[in-house]
Amino acid sequence: MAFLLQWGRLLCWAALGCLSLWWPQEAEAQFPRVCMTVEALKAKQCCPPWGPNPNNTCGWQEGRGVCREVQVDTRPWGGPYTLRNVDDRERWPLKFFNRSCQCTGNFDGYNCGDCKFGWAGPNCDTKKSLVVRKNIHTLSEEELEQFLDALDRSKTTVHPDYVIATQHWLSLLGPSGNDPQVVNCSIYDYFVWLHYYSVRDTLLGPGRPFTAIDFSHQGPAFVSWHRYHLLLLERDLQRMTGNESFALPYWNFSTGRNECDVCTDRLLGASRPDDPNLISPNSRFSRWEIICNSLDDYNRLVTLCNGSSEGPLRRNPFSNSGDRLPTTEDVRNCLSLQDFDKPPFFRNSSFSFRNALEGFDKPDGTLDAPVVSLHNLVHGVLNGTSAFPHAAANDPIFVLLHSFTDAIFDEWMKRFHPSDSAWPQELAPIGHNRMYNMVPFFPPVTNQELFQTAEQLGYSYSVELPEPLQEAGAWALMVGSTIGGALIALMVLVVLLVVFQHRRHRKGFEPLVNARFSTKKYTEEA
Repeated sequence: MAFLLQWGRLLCWAALGCLSLWWPQEAEAQFPRVCMTVEALKAKQCCPPWGPNPNNTCGWQEGRGVCREVQVDTRPWGGPYTLRNVDDRERWPLKFFNRSCQCTGNFDGYNCGDCKFGWAGPNCDTKKSLVVRKNIHTLSEEELEQFLDALDRSKTTVHPDYVIATQHWLSLLGPSGNDPQVVNCSIYDYFVWLHYYSVRDTLLGPGRPFTAIDFSHQGPAFVSWHRYHLLLLERDLQRMTGNESFALPYWNFSTGRNECDVCTDRLLGASRPDDPNLISPNSRFSRWEIICNSLDDYNRLVTLCNGSSEGPLRRNPFSNSGDRLPTTEDVRNCLSLQDFDKPPFFRNSSFSFRNALEGFDKPDGTLDAPVVSLHNLVHGVLNGTSAFPHAAANDPIFVLLHSFTDAIFDEWMKRFHPSDSAWPQELAPIGHNRMYNMVPFFPPVTNQELFQTAEQLGYSYSVELPEPLQEAGAWALMVGSTIGGALIALMVLVVLLVVFQHRRHRKGFEPLVNARFSTKKYTEEA
């Protein structure tokens, strides 16, 4: 029975289409607190002022930005979602705001008061030192404590800028039409809610969900969406701690083993001895409560996750004896795929780097359904909260897992230097076209803006990933050819020496010097 339950969870993650995994359509998205007023919502305009002057919208007086019409992707999408004008995430975010701040230069943010990732200074013209993401096992004790403490604090610290809605968009202003239905949430719960909202269902009516829709998985946007997701959390934690060099670590899960080496009380929490589905009471994460997990209730009430606690964090890694993490060879095979994505740009794409990394393909790119590999496999073997897309971000291991997934993506970007055209402009699933605004981020940001190397976004990875197969094969061929050539040359030399020795004795002469080969290396002293 345990085996069947585990594989049921794995296949649910792989399919990402099970009815129990998604949310109602009429759910509102997250937006800046300052824009969730009756006036702003009715005007469908989010252009807050920068600084104390209320007339300095978007910081236009300093040339930081202007209030303009929101640009959206109008190209056709492909995939299983064939409906039109029934989901509020279509042509995001026009259902809520059609005017927002358009920032100039390196300015960024909902009021152009921030700098783009990687930039700093009053005018956002100073390149910041790269934030370096390290393997969690290589962190110093001080760095580790800073990271774990920041995560724990973020779970109880109210987000300074953003709120979440508690009702669908048609009821957002409440029964009276003058009472915005929004609540505060913590920094980490906001991070969880973003992921939840990106994978919810389209609800065509009570009990009629359309489940074949996902804005952050099963398509090219898998890499850009999760990259931006991590960047937002990293920046929020930097500001909360006052440490601009704070970096999210990663977990190199490509061990091929059947153990979770980050599931310890020193790191992200061991299993509870008397109930392996829960976190050990010796870990700070045993106190964490999850959100956005009561799917049946949301569907029945035609509402959405409101950020309230819904029980303890659950995790039971490797509950099935056959479970194994991905291997280094899996990563090598994935990094050997030269095409970023292939038609139909969905979970059935073959020889697609993105699809192999996400885990719907075999790591070498050959499609063999049902497949659970790399990213998907890790979520599955962790079991519990991590096994389901709607709730996975509740587990802090999510941060480490996706940081390493992003490191693999960044390595691929640096090795193949893809052009923008490598990302499909149209006919990817909804939300996954190159110029689609990623749901539910606001202000709007397109997939293309994240299709660059990590260094261009202000961070890097301290990581060594395996060489792709082509390089490894070329190296083996070069070494083999060198050794083979050396052996042939040695054989020829032996033959020549034998012939020469034979002739020398016949002629009766002796060498002037008895020569010997030296075994001393060039780096050693004579």
